[in-house]
Amino acid sequence: MLKINQISKAFTGIKAVDNISLNIPVGEVFGFLGPNGAGKTTTLRMIMDIIQPDSGLITIDGKPSTSCDHARIGYLPEERGIYQKAKVRDVVEYFGKLKSVPVSVVKERANDWFKRLKIEDLVEKKVAELSKGNQQKIQFIIAVINDPVLMILDEPFTGLDPVNQKILQDIIKDFKAQDRTIILSTHQMAKVEENCDSMCLIHKGKIITIGKTKDIMEKHGGNLDKAFIELIGDTDE
Repeated sequence: MLKINQISKAFTGIKAVDNISLNIPVGEVFGFLGPNGAGKTTTLRMIMDIIQPDSGLITIDGKPSTSCDHARIGYLPEERGIYQKAKVRDVVEYFGKLKSVPVSVVKERANDWFKRLKIEDLVEKKVAELSKGNQQKIQFIIAVINDPVLMILDEPFTGLDPVNQKILQDIIKDFKAQDRTIILSTHQMAKVEENCDSMCLIHKGKIITIGKTKDIMEKHGGNLDKAFIELIGDTDE
């Protein structure tokens, strides 16, 4: 589904991403981990063709990311980018139209998501009137309103309480059951342990470890937090 072949990216002479390669198959939930400044967001933006790699190639379904159908991809960025003064329903419908989803389909999908995420009573409110958690729900709906087969979720649990984190995890499981591919970038190791089939850890632009999540956990006493600390510490010595 998604292949990253030896991509690199530098900014003002500093390599944010340094010759990394990944192969993420259809129907997998893939954890993409690393400390702040590791190169995670830069990599995700290159997959989305927001920025281009200096070298290397990214392909989706065998096509270069620069020419693939981005209407089949959903991207939830870590930073919120929704209009604070607009009403919730208007914002969701606006982004659905930007993604070329027919108006009637956008309305139907939006109503389904409002119900599933338990915010039907908020859709006529302005975004600025919502809590951070509910704004995160709106951002998530915008990311999936085009019914994507590849989803890139950057810190999707931000601002969500345990109940709503569980709802989102159930949605991720449903997507996986539908053979959709999900890249999950998060600092919450427990969410990776619970949701991700495979994972990689990136640090200073390089991949430190990659493999099945359960295998990496077993090598580090069954604890991803411990693995994270040990592996990052080893590279900084």
